[in-house]
Amino acid sequence: MTSLWSASPDVLRLNREPLWVEAGQDEHRLRRAEKDIRWLRNIGLVGWFIVLRGHGYELGLTPVWAVYAAGVSYASWAHYQAERTRNIRRLAVATTFSDPVLAGLICLVTGGIDSILYPFFYFTQMSVAIRFGVWESIGIAGFNCFLTVLIFFAEPLYSGDAGRATYLLLATKFFLLGFAGFMGAILAEWAREHASLILEHARTLRDSGDRYQAVLRRFAQVQEEERRNISSELHDRMSGHLFGLRQGIEQCQGGLDDRKALREKLGELEVTVRACTHDVRSIMNELRPTVLDELGFFEAASEHLARHSEIAAYRLSCRIDTRLRDWRSRQDAMLFRLLQEALLNIQKHAQASSVEVVLEPQGKDEVLLSIADDGLGFDPDKVPIGHYGLMTMRERAEAAGGRLSVEAGNGRRGTRIEVRLPRTES
Repeated sequence: MTSLWSASPDVLRLNREPLWVEAGQDEHRLRRAEKDIRWLRNIGLVGWFIVLRGHGYELGLTPVWAVYAAGVSYASWAHYQAERTRNIRRLAVATTFSDPVLAGLICLVTGGIDSILYPFFYFTQMSVAIRFGVWESIGIAGFNCFLTVLIFFAEPLYSGDAGRATYLLLATKFFLLGFAGFMGAILAEWAREHASLILEHARTLRDSGDRYQAVLRRFAQVQEEERRNISSELHDRMSGHLFGLRQGIEQCQGGLDDRKALREKLGELEVTVRACTHDVRSIMNELRPTVLDELGFFEAASEHLARHSEIAAYRLSCRIDTRLRDWRSRQDAMLFRLLQEALLNIQKHAQASSVEVVLEPQGKDEVLLSIADDGLGFDPDKVPIGHYGLMTMRERAEAAGGRLSVEAGNGRRGTRIEVRLPRTES
């Protein structure tokens, strides 16, 4: 069996998304990026038109306007596909290579690498960084350099015996493309790291919400269990006493004329009332020990441990520092519940042969409650679903301003739970 120390799948669950969730988030990000880039592409084509007209390119059946018409058709197709396609990654790859080709063609017909429209190559670098990542940005920089070489040697001015100035211009373009690629890679890495950080925060918030919901469900279950236990205890203990009292009163009222018999019956009723009172006090003490309110945690824990050692199936050793005898705090009830729950979990699940309970001050600011057993232990990464003991204890400790830590292992290494609380007096 597994110890109930391991009781919270919500607390100990690995903070990792399934692969299909991560893939879905990546596809959503890519679709969002592609929809944003299509508007940049459309704005770029409007800018091309203005630049071409401003530099004296008259409308007509010329290579310049043929390339521009092809660009408008391509942009319209990409705009439509970004809205309708199911395979957004395939579209992103296609447009990643098509954008530089379009930029290369417009440069080819408007002056080569000296074209006023050549800076649109840098736009393609940034668009890759937005869509993908570091290596894709470096790869498209190399592709842009390849297109630049083709444009360079396609121009008659640069073919053959080109001068030093033209090759220096080509080297400058390579430098600028490499610099843009490097910036794109940095931007891609920065965006990816921050996206991972945001996703991590989202997972943490969601896990906290799941944990909170699990705590609420557990508290509701505990409340119903306590009500059921109280109902059962009252029925089992009180129904017999009340039945005896009612029957004795009816006998007294009906036919006990003999004063001696009446006194005997009243004596029986008195014994029944005393037993009823004892059971009521016992139930009240189980719900909240009166000694806890009157004398504090030290006395309540000592009494509970002494009583528990008589019925436990394991050897119980206690070490409670006498310096805490007069210590009273607002955490008394919480510590007592933690102790109760820990011992109950060990008794039900740990199969331990010995248990040690230690309560001692830690410096001037903290109090340490330690419960250790030599039972089965557990694997924190393989917590059975439906167990909430550890989660409940952790929530109690944190609510009191303390912290709870667990040391556990498989085999016979056992389990140790430590609760550290601020040593505040009340």
